[in-house]
Amino acid sequence: MHKTVVIGAGIAGLATAYYLQKVEGKDADYLLLEGSSHLGGKITTHAGDGFLVEGGPDSFLTQKRAALDLCRELGLGDQLMGSNHTATPSTYVLSKGRLHPMPEGMMLMAPTMILPVLRSRLISWPGKLRMGLEIFVGRNTTDPDESLGSFVRRRLGPEMLEKIAGPLMAGIHSGDPDSLSLRSTFPMFLELEAKHRSLVLGMMKRKKAQSAGPHGGPASNAASAGRTSMFTTLRGGVQRLPEAIAARLDPERVGLECPVESVTREGDPVQGGGYRVTLRGGHSVQAENVVFATPAYITAGIIEGFDPVLASDLRKIRYVSTATVSLAFRRSEITCALNGFGFIVPKSEGRRINACSWSSTKFDHRAPEDSVLLRVFIGGAFAEDLAEQDEDSLIEIARQELSRIMGITATPILARAYRWRKSVPQYNVGHSVLIQEIEGRMATHPGLYLAGAAYHGSGIPECIQRGAETAAKIHRRGPDAHRADALVGAIEGSNAISGTVPVAARSVSTS
Repeated sequence: MHKTVVIGAGIAGLATAYYLQKVEGKDADYLLLEGSSHLGGKITTHAGDGFLVEGGPDSFLTQKRAALDLCRELGLGDQLMGSNHTATPSTYVLSKGRLHPMPEGMMLMAPTMILPVLRSRLISWPGKLRMGLEIFVGRNTTDPDESLGSFVRRRLGPEMLEKIAGPLMAGIHSGDPDSLSLRSTFPMFLELEAKHRSLVLGMMKRKKAQSAGPHGGPASNAASAGRTSMFTTLRGGVQRLPEAIAARLDPERVGLECPVESVTREGDPVQGGGYRVTLRGGHSVQAENVVFATPAYITAGIIEGFDPVLASDLRKIRYVSTATVSLAFRRSEITCALNGFGFIVPKSEGRRINACSWSSTKFDHRAPEDSVLLRVFIGGAFAEDLAEQDEDSLIEIARQELSRIMGITATPILARAYRWRKSVPQYNVGHSVLIQEIEGRMATHPGLYLAGAAYHGSGIPECIQRGAETAAKIHRRGPDAHRADALVGAIEGSNAISGTVPVAARSVSTS
């Protein structure tokens, strides 16, 4: 009988095991089971020949401090590195086959400066006029969970949705803006509308307040001294983080290539009966607590035998497939100026990619001085079939699209594709109500816990925070609850979120 079995060793499962060990000390009794041979889930870094290629996320948000603080706690503080600050603009939008600079001062979907929008050739004059009328649009008083698409269309007009907000949602959440829940993805816009009535005026006031006060942040590059980067990475790649966590865990309590088939009750959990965790092949272990740090549909299959209603609710969380393709070229073979972080592609352009990040411009130490590294994003809610093709096909798609968009015809000196089938959860309209129902059902099974990207935030910091909170909840069931309270207090205090990520930084930073 183990006190806790954690299923899934992505960043949420690793964090749960790490914080269990931290709060319970040398007496920590846990078992971390991972079905694959890889720790870290979508976090994977390839290094070789001077290149550093991220297959999944290439960074994490600075303002949500759980990842930042954990890196420092694990001794990675000297490896923290902010994104470079490029000359304005730093992000482009493909429109009518040409790359147009994003208007300066855009905060995701809302402008905070008037003149750059007026000067922009990206938005038509009717579109600019419609954006200007936003200050006269009233609050939403009828729809309790409006979609992102409906919100942007209502407040800023259809052109803003088509050219900026829509492709941003395809980049950040791999989703359809007319399906994604505003409340569950960007609740700060709800708050701004409720408080200021006008989204634009609210964002301008927010920006002014931020610039007037102190702005906390991570280590930044020497080139950006005195300025705070919205994104932080690690010099040797994001994979350094799961590797550092794994190095702190007891190797005897970590099992790779141990896929779990089912979890069933062993008597009454309230009376200490616990659960039986059965692995593929028939081997099983008992546990007082079980943490599911697996995708919701995987969790559904594991628990379906004893709670089909919960399994059905978990399957209601939609997942979409995505892929990334990294291509490296000799700098002398690239004719366009890479003076930015990359570009996003509206659906209306009819292209087969969603975005391209200019990785070696965005972060230092990603390519040799005489080379450049680009990363292309494929798939998502509108094009899952493209992301599920074989790696050679993905590389060919990326090459053809970069040829048409950027004029790159050279043969890449490096090409790596990563497919992530059904990997990105969609926070669609009704998500918050669905999660309440799921958590209410989970509460009827003492000792079962959910962690991971499907519930309360899909970024690395949110998954780490969820792992810490889960570890604390488990420890609270024991006699030494005050240590758990202290742990959660520290985590929650360090993760107070302020501000909104500028579109220029966020738009091509998806995983």
